[in-house]
Amino acid sequence: MEKLPLAESQIVVKGDALQWNGGYLEVAGSTSTDVRFVAMEDVTTGAGEHKDCLVLPVEGVEFEADCNGVVAIANRGTYAALEDKATIDPDDTTTANAFYIKNYVGKEGVTKKVVGHFVHALE
Repeated sequence: MEKLPLAESQIVVKGDALQWNGGYLEVAGSTSTDVRFVAMEDVTTGAGEHKDCLVLPVEGVEFEADCNGVVAIANRGTYAALEDKATIDPDDTTTANAFYIKNYVGKEGVTKKVVGHFVHALE
């Protein structure tokens, strides 16, 4: 883990996906494809303000992630987009693929949790 600077006007909650933008980290969103870190603490920055945030690099790390809906068997082995800064959309397989779904946690068709890694985790 390490401390890295956040961009201005960010509301970061522990567990949020983060990406680089202009040399600072910002909260990732539904069109993000380049998630590089996960926040390990809550930090808020105001206008004109940069603060450091404790982050975990995603390389080589598998995550258990929340989904916006139930997970099906067919979601295993697919790439999915983020729904928002803390949720995966297993049914959104557009070009904004940020997360690889290795498997689901719990019962298929009921669970809203998956295990996998961010696309850049193996670089």
